[in-house]
Amino acid sequence: MRLAGLVILAIAAAVVCGCAQPADKPAAEGQAEGPGVARSEVERGPVRVTVSVEPAKARLSDEPTLTLSIDYQQGVTIRKPPFGESLGDFVVRDFREPLPRIQGDREILQQIYKLEPTRTGKLSIWPISVTFTDTRPDGDGREHTIETEGLTVEVASVLDSELPSLAGLKPAAGPVELPEAPGTGAWWLAGVLALAAGGAGLAWWLRRRRRHAATVKPLSPRELAYLELERLLESRLAEEDVKLFYVELTGVVRRYIERTTGIHAPEQTTEEFLREISHTDTFPADETRRLRLFLEAADLVKFAAHQPRPEDVEESFQRAKVFIGLERMEAAA
Repeated sequence: MRLAGLVILAIAAAVVCGCAQPADKPAAEGQAEGPGVARSEVERGPVRVTVSVEPAKARLSDEPTLTLSIDYQQGVTIRKPPFGESLGDFVVRDFREPLPRIQGDREILQQIYKLEPTRTGKLSIWPISVTFTDTRPDGDGREHTIETEGLTVEVASVLDSELPSLAGLKPAAGPVELPEAPGTGAWWLAGVLALAAGGAGLAWWLRRRRRHAATVKPLSPRELAYLELERLLESRLAEEDVKLFYVELTGVVRRYIERTTGIHAPEQTTEEFLREISHTDTFPADETRRLRLFLEAADLVKFAAHQPRPEDVEESFQRAKVFIGLERMEAAA
């Protein structure tokens, strides 16, 4: 009985010690979240903004991914940052904007950029600002701005990861006398010349890379819309879920309008958007009419359970291309 009591006391002490372990501390804002991610998260009232870059340590040949997430309570009006803002010494190679997600009483928007560094060293992602208006019933109705912290991405040369480390060298061995071979001086001269040629070749390649990066231009709104339509066509979504296909198709057109005019088309209903452009000279009358027909036909599929024929789907896709101007771009190519 006495031995059993001692065993029970030992088990209880182990449980208490295990429960007293300290909890992990959250990652600091603006710092690397893990070995390969730089992250900043800020929150103000009903809005939380997170920006992350992966990898945080990249090579010049890598294409880091920047993800901007805006998590806010429903009823709040969000004004997203302009396309490509605050990207510092990076060039945008690709961009996508998934459909908004709903989690309880909150909505989540995302913008995902594929970036290309233009040089080596420590490159900065500048602070990103998001403006919102608290239009909830109990909100103050005023406009606020929330800003993330800047992030740093370390970009190394393509060859840095392949260079030998001095830490791996063995201690120096004692001197060994060798018979002097004929032509030793010639071999040393050849080795020096080979090293010099290799260094000159590497310097030429790096200069060429920098010149190429300086001439690369960010993708235009039309080119981004073209990439989005190509991915939508390759997904064959029209055959699997025609309603979701029309949601994605109209999303491409609305994002193109927002990037070219500043009108927040993705956040408005069709009626609100058409009413706004009718009071401006944003589009010619014939383009406005074609846009109205395109959006109203899509709304029948998205909200009225209309089942379009295959030729109707093809016609809607072509209307989107014509409005964005892709037919002119393909003809010029």
